[in-house]
Amino acid sequence: MKTFLTFFILLYLISCKSALKPTQENLRQEIKSKTATIPVFRGLEDGLYAVLYGKGKYPNYLTDSGETDGEQELAFFFYLVKLNKRIILVDSGISSEETRSKYGIQDWVSPDKILLKAGIRPTMITDIILTHFHFDHAGGLDLFRNARIYVHPKEWELLKKTNWFSNQAKTLYAREKERKVIFLESSAELFPNFRIIFTRGHTPGHSAVEWLRAPKNRVLITGDECYFIEHCIEGTGLPNSAASSVRNNREFLHYVELLAEQGTKIFTSHDPIILEQNPEVFPRIFKIY
Repeated sequence: MKTFLTFFILLYLISCKSALKPTQENLRQEIKSKTATIPVFRGLEDGLYAVLYGKGKYPNYLTDSGETDGEQELAFFFYLVKLNKRIILVDSGISSEETRSKYGIQDWVSPDKILLKAGIRPTMITDIILTHFHFDHAGGLDLFRNARIYVHPKEWELLKKTNWFSNQAKTLYAREKERKVIFLESSAELFPNFRIIFTRGHTPGHSAVEWLRAPKNRVLITGDECYFIEHCIEGTGLPNSAASSVRNNREFLHYVELLAEQGTKIFTSHDPIILEQNPEVFPRIFKIY
């Protein structure tokens, strides 16, 4: 009797084990299937990106549109360059709701919130190249306290006279005290094949950025020496009302024309076509290269 009972128990356990196998296998397959549908976050690859923080209309008499009346629809963005361990910004956008409202910027999102969507915290920004002191270019400097700032001293002094964000005077002084501000008065290579060029047309210490990504693959970011790429390449300069030095602006446009003929890609800070021609890889972040 005891032997029969033992045999029955063993038979029962074997049958239970066989019955469970398909169920466990199905569970593993189900987990695997669900896991496969979860997007894997990889962040931004090395390259050049345009970061859109707002839109708005701007008077033609302040742009290179070639017209004096009416307005043009502009995009407001800055550039991000991920280069090995560096995350470089060309300008910084606007951080203040008050500044956004004052200048009528629509569809605005603070730059730090946009970058977080791509896994980039403000403290991860290593360098900022400030093309000039205007609100839509220098108005987000307060967000990136760890970054080194490369700027012409004239632009920095002009920036001190503005009020683009809260506690601006205190923030700028702190950056100087921390030796985070690198003053440059002549064009220089900041990183290998990556240099700042002082143009001094739109504002007294205005700069542009030139990046030789590879042989015969050069990029030029014009800042506000130009607003629209087509007009820039054609040589349409800024009007007197938008230029600190019309002569310097025209000299820079001649340089743009020469580079464009050699295949250099020209990018401005406000031309909506840049966003239309490049894929949006994260919300408001467009990959150019």
